[in-house]
Amino acid sequence: MIEPRWLFPALTAALVTGIILGSQLWLLLLLIYLLYRVWTLHDGSTFRYVLLAALVTGMFCSRALYNSYQKPLHSPQPIERTFKTMPDQISINGNLVQMQGVELASGERELITLRLHSSQEKAALIHNQTMLIWRIKGQKEPIIEPTNFGQFDYQKYQWRHHVYNEVRTDDWQVDSQKPRTLIEGCHCLRAALHQYFQTLPAPLSEYCDSLIIGLNTFETARLLSSVKKLGVIHLFCISGMHVVLLIAILRGLLIRLRLNIETIDWLLIFLLPFYLIVGGGAASLIRASIMAEVRLLSHRLHFSGIDAWSISLLIGIMLDPYVLLTLGGQLSYLMSLLMPLSLKDVSDLKRAFWLNLVSLPSLFHYVYEVHLLSTLVSWLLIPLFGTILFPLTLIAALTANWLPLLAYRFNQMLRLLHHFLDQLAACPGMLTFGKIPAFWAMVLLILTLWLLADPAQKGSWKLLMLVYCAVFMMIHLPLFGEVTFVDIGQGDCAIVKMPLNRKVIMIDTGGKLHYQMPQWAKSQANNDQAARTSISYLKSRGITHLDAICLSHSDADHIGYLPTVLDSMRVSEILVPSGMERNQKFTRLIKKPIQVVPVQAGDQIKGTSLKVVHPFKPGTGKNEDSMVLAGRFGQLRFVFTGDLDRSGERQVIKHYPKLHADVLKLSHHGSKTGSDPKFLYRLQPRYGIVSAGRFNRYGHPNRVTIKNLKKQGITPISTQQYGMISYVYHQNHGYWKTRLKGDELKWMLPPYANS
Repeated sequence: MIEPRWLFPALTAALVTGIILGSQLWLLLLLIYLLYRVWTLHDGSTFRYVLLAALVTGMFCSRALYNSYQKPLHSPQPIERTFKTMPDQISINGNLVQMQGVELASGERELITLRLHSSQEKAALIHNQTMLIWRIKGQKEPIIEPTNFGQFDYQKYQWRHHVYNEVRTDDWQVDSQKPRTLIEGCHCLRAALHQYFQTLPAPLSEYCDSLIIGLNTFETARLLSSVKKLGVIHLFCISGMHVVLLIAILRGLLIRLRLNIETIDWLLIFLLPFYLIVGGGAASLIRASIMAEVRLLSHRLHFSGIDAWSISLLIGIMLDPYVLLTLGGQLSYLMSLLMPLSLKDVSDLKRAFWLNLVSLPSLFHYVYEVHLLSTLVSWLLIPLFGTILFPLTLIAALTANWLPLLAYRFNQMLRLLHHFLDQLAACPGMLTFGKIPAFWAMVLLILTLWLLADPAQKGSWKLLMLVYCAVFMMIHLPLFGEVTFVDIGQGDCAIVKMPLNRKVIMIDTGGKLHYQMPQWAKSQANNDQAARTSISYLKSRGITHLDAICLSHSDADHIGYLPTVLDSMRVSEILVPSGMERNQKFTRLIKKPIQVVPVQAGDQIKGTSLKVVHPFKPGTGKNEDSMVLAGRFGQLRFVFTGDLDRSGERQVIKHYPKLHADVLKLSHHGSKTGSDPKFLYRLQPRYGIVSAGRFNRYGHPNRVTIKNLKKQGITPISTQQYGMISYVYHQNHGYWKTRLKGDELKWMLPPYANS
């Protein structure tokens, strides 16, 4: 047996990546322990490899860290530049286009965003198969980081692709140009294959896009939603398994053509880098391709299977230093290591169980939940994937024009498969664990791998379960309560969590106003902010049940995301201002039976300190009918005002002359229609929370409102500037925390707001 020479250097590189780019300084302890173990081997060459891996990885990670500080702009700047874009790197969603462009003068990659003016422009882009040259006049600005806790980090996603800024434009000219290099030709081939696949029936077309060229369109995302929910998305997107299958198929075909083995190996070695581009260049594909290259050379270079994995990790980190800080990268490398190392000779069911158990720490750190049927589905799909799904997808794609009946029959089989998966995904069994901190995720991973080395140890099983239970209790039974204002865009959404999660109340859901647009310009993908913000935040805290949703009134920016919340959460009841329960704008959003409770001033939200102080009579759910809530949390008194106008505010202080507030959620997003000076004077708040969207068309918060606040010594705090704003409390003590520091997005604010 050939001893692995590159495993310790690869593990060293992984730890250095986590320390530098992941800012996990506690990994230094593991790195020191690893260096000590290597030193005790008394193998000078291995120790030198380890030091070299640490040095090289440190250089690549430091460069990536330096770029993340230096390359993003701090404020917008006008530009007039020429960019080159590849046809497969253009994403079209309604009239919105996003693409990765390379500036011809500097070679810098930028994210380009523009809106199309006509359906003819859209059709031309959709059917384009050539490289495009864009002459763009617009504004270059930084890609903003996530503004809510628990939100997907789109900024780091773009950094992985060496993109640090975004160019927004409405003024451009574009010309097509033939590819001049093999790499450009591969990108054009990928676009041509995608357009060919779109002529095939669905879902076969989506399978071809995902498995053969690694392209995940909106249709593919919808198709694989059940697969993702069941926790087996790695088979389709992140495992790289199809590279092994593709090589096996090609090798079999070439052997039948009577080519000798050495010629076949060299041919595959030459072709794999080009397939890496045609296949989309995902982290799993890079890993699988490098491993395949090393294996093809193994009889010449004397590499073991573990060496192939280790070298693929080292090269993968050099190509993408952030690869191990993503769910896809972690699962791809982890599973590909375990398959030959520990799971080679076990049954399919045991292999599926261990792969799912080992993946849990990463899943709970990134997506917070897992379906209890995932092991069963993995056991069913792994052999089906390798022997039927991928080979038949490839055959159907190649022969669809000559053997349409085969493609039709296979497509019918895929429909049945996805109907079956949809039924399984609809079954109860989704466990929302919550976001495991990075430290505890690593502890759980190490304990799981330790257990995998000797599964017969009952003590190891007990220790693993004990740590999981402890982390679960820490997430689900927090000692601290929270009052959180979600950065939901131009809308309102607040979440009140009592200590130990005894009660969880959502006040408004946020929402988006929809404007009339032609059919071709309408969005294809779901642009629901709630799924990415409030729902993601709640799930990261292990919360799937809301005791109540309090809807202040019927405007879309306060109730528009109600269907998303009801689909994602179990909700006990919905509270609305009296009379709004008959408002059709509200009732048409409720698709399933749920208790709706009308409330008026004087009503109490059971189990909480929240009391309704407006309205005083039934209305229809307009601004002037807004539900106003007042309650004490920790040492602070809060008042939530919806979109109540000044007249309503004066009614509140007339009926409740002793009402005071330390924190006032400003009415109507800081509009001058609310925040009456008399109301502010009577409540005497210290802080005024503004929930408003950046660059909103209404100019919220209004200059007059900010002036009135500052005149009375009230500090305005805006979600525009600070993102998610939370007050964390325990008994009579508490503190504030915000997702942003406050200076990151000042260029997006009105000059008078939060100055």
